[in-house]
Amino acid sequence: MNSYLIIENNKEVTIKSIKQWHTYGGLLEGIPNDKMNARIIERTKIEAKEFSHMEEIYLIEPKEMPIDYDGKYPFGNPAALPGVTCVAELWHNDVFRDTNKMFSSLCIIWFQEDYAFPIDEEIVKAIKEIPFSKICGEFDY
Repeated sequence: MNSYLIIENNKEVTIKSIKQWHTYGGLLEGIPNDKMNARIIERTKIEAKEFSHMEEIYLIEPKEMPIDYDGKYPFGNPAALPGVTCVAELWHNDVFRDTNKMFSSLCIIWFQEDYAFPIDEEIVKAIKEIPFSKICGEFDY
């Protein structure tokens, strides 16, 4: 298991911490739907800020898979997000904008079918495309 990723322009970032849970853990009734999924994503953004103590959050947009349902579901269009929600704090031992700071960090959110590790290849590709140096926070130890 590697605790680092290579991102833009061959920068190495360390996965400082990661938190994962079942996307629909606790769902007792009904089926996943687009409205529920939107609430899950918004709640996850809030949890990511609390988890990382940062405002710099980046969501890798999840793919919703339609769920076949006979008739019209009254609570939204049936659709499911991938089964596991992942929130990770990435650190880089350099800064890009404020030379008075000591390191940069970004919290990312993604969804995949199984617990990491490994991180799904599709997600790794998406992480490499994040403009880390432009959107990360810069901090002191």
